[in-house]
Amino acid sequence: MRGKLWGGSDPFGVGPVLQCGECNLTRRQTMFEDKMGFNQHLLSDDPDVRQGVLNWLERVFGFYGEEGGVDVEVLKNFLLLNEKTADYIYSDFTPLETRYIPGTRPFLEKVLSEIIDDSMSERQKALAIMRRCRDNRDYAQSSISFDGGTEEELIKRGAIMCNEISRVFICLCQIAGLPARLVGAHISGHMMSEVYIEGKWMWVDSMKGMYNFLDDGTPASTWDLINAPSILERQDKKVWEDCRPVGVTGMKEFLEFDKAFCQAKAKECYFHKKEAVAIGNYFVWDFNKYTYPWHTKAADPVRLEKARLAEYRMRRRLGWPDFYFDYHLFEGKLRTRDQLR
Repeated sequence: MRGKLWGGSDPFGVGPVLQCGECNLTRRQTMFEDKMGFNQHLLSDDPDVRQGVLNWLERVFGFYGEEGGVDVEVLKNFLLLNEKTADYIYSDFTPLETRYIPGTRPFLEKVLSEIIDDSMSERQKALAIMRRCRDNRDYAQSSISFDGGTEEELIKRGAIMCNEISRVFICLCQIAGLPARLVGAHISGHMMSEVYIEGKWMWVDSMKGMYNFLDDGTPASTWDLINAPSILERQDKKVWEDCRPVGVTGMKEFLEFDKAFCQAKAKECYFHKKEAVAIGNYFVWDFNKYTYPWHTKAADPVRLEKARLAEYRMRRRLGWPDFYFDYHLFEGKLRTRDQLR
């Protein structure tokens, strides 16, 4: 049992809803608290990686503004993942108790009730939620183009941008009783997530429908993939059946190519040895701590463009593959476990 049960019924049959008190700061929390958020770069010993993180942050500020709402506010809860922080991040950093009170966010509960039930395992629930988020582009109820907003608004407008759909994914997971958190690949400029199932954190890219398992069949975490990116190439073919690429060719005739590109981009970019991967906490029950503005244009277009130029040059300097910059240069094929047998 992870914690004390909240009172009341469980309308979704998704398992116990847990309660925990305010956690005391541990020694490690105190050690890292001044190196979180906008100071994440301080945890890297590589000056180029540090600058890469600062370039990413400049782009975020250029797009959203320094007070741009939840998509900026949530970054204050991020901590760079490396040898210095891995033990803490995979132990005490994210509480395993879910504190959601049923009835607090009814629309999200309704969405959840349509995709999971109490007969499903933790893995089945997590993957069902991932698929709903992956396919959110098919559920658009609005033709208005904007960024930002609450998770409810993101679902209704069919949002699929990585940072937005990752928020939706972890919120739905938490309501389902599954601890979940955000994962950022700052230099590549991509947001993903992790969900805690079967006693282990599992990396999920809900925008593209990607997740992985270790050779023993247990979930593969972000840290596992950082240390062994080739895990991506040792998945059963059925894992890649869930992949639905975004923004490559977009043509069904090239679906296998698009999936291969997504696989290679994750392996060689998101888990590049120079990538600045970070983990961040964001909780569905803490929505009152954030603001949720809509954005219809960049807050500072000049600042945004300068940051994009700096990011491009730094990726080149750090050795990002040519196909990252132009998918037409990609010549690889999708690799699966079946090919290794």
